[in-house]
Amino acid sequence: MSTSLAYHTQGINGFQHHSFQFSDGKVIQRLKRKEFRCPKCSHCSVNTYPCRTRRIQGLPYGRMPVYFKVELHRIYCPVCQNLTMEELPFLSHSKARITKALERTIIELRPEMTIHAISKYFHLDWRVVKACEKRYLKRKFKHVKLKHVKYIGIDEIAIGHTETGKTAYWTIVRDLDSGSVLHVVPGKDGAALRDFLIRLRNSKAKIEVVAMDMGKAFICWVKENLPSAQIVFDHFHVIKLMNEKVDLVRRRIAAKLDAEERAILKNQRFLLLRNEEDLNSEARVYLSKIKQTFQELADVHMMKEALRSIYSVAQNVSQAEDALLRWVKAALQIQSDQLHKMAKTILQHWDGILGFWHFGNLTNAAMEGFNNKVRTMLRQAYGYRDLEYMRLKIFNLPENNIKIII
Repeated sequence: MSTSLAYHTQGINGFQHHSFQFSDGKVIQRLKRKEFRCPKCSHCSVNTYPCRTRRIQGLPYGRMPVYFKVELHRIYCPVCQNLTMEELPFLSHSKARITKALERTIIELRPEMTIHAISKYFHLDWRVVKACEKRYLKRKFKHVKLKHVKYIGIDEIAIGHTETGKTAYWTIVRDLDSGSVLHVVPGKDGAALRDFLIRLRNSKAKIEVVAMDMGKAFICWVKENLPSAQIVFDHFHVIKLMNEKVDLVRRRIAAKLDAEERAILKNQRFLLLRNEEDLNSEARVYLSKIKQTFQELADVHMMKEALRSIYSVAQNVSQAEDALLRWVKAALQIQSDQLHKMAKTILQHWDGILGFWHFGNLTNAAMEGFNNKVRTMLRQAYGYRDLEYMRLKIFNLPENNIKIII
């Protein structure tokens, strides 16, 4: 019965129950191997020499922790003259201190429970729980398939700081069709994508579209290494850049005002950046007051809203192209250096901006949402000291539903 129990609950096969011991609220079950065979030639006539006893934790019986005591042997085969150390088949690796069954249970519980909760429930050190998950994730994401990937999104995310105090950036590449993570690496330039390019070429993947922001490093990398791929600049990043221009105008104007006039613009940054339709009646009245007082801010804000409307009104490439040309022409006629810069930026990135309509309103919003999930994961963990573990967790993030309970 005890041998069957170990087999059906713990997956231990080839061993026989010898005895039970109950000590300090723990179950200690002693096991003996039924027969010995040479691991090289499988011959059964071998000489065995006991060398040490191992204690391995398994799944609990009820609420009691279970430990298995197994005597390890050196095995000598006179047939092939091979001398080896006995291996335990119910362990994931030779130095494991828990059974495969317990490891599998930890992996199944990990998406629902914290490392601390699992370690407390199974009476394990938290490092053991983390090591189990890390080994599992390494196996899972050892080979990320790229062969059938066509649409990818590239973005960088700020993750903590470097040892010198500078902001640390990581580059994330995702498949826009499936949402899976294809590449995660420190850095935010073309060098961060060197290994990804090697994998792309080895897989013979044919990338058709790359969605990204308007960072020069990634644009140059795509043009140099993926010349047949179409670059698409997400409308989120275009509007974000326009919002930055609005804020720069606000700051420049505020810096030239005296204290009394500056009070009108004080703490009104988001009033100018928020979508006009999202403002309440009180905010709209105050926005109207700002626009009546500062003509350049009124012009820039009007152009910002006009640019937003192009994305909601234009139905195809032709309509978008006509609307953007009119917008650029109007922007260049207004006396505002920031509007002039924005107009030139749109002209410089013309094909990529129109790519939004070329590919059926293709958006990189999923990447921005995924970056928020990464930040949430980092906040929940209070940061990661093990960067390789963090990298593997980012790979696994699309399969996890992060829940914040208030």
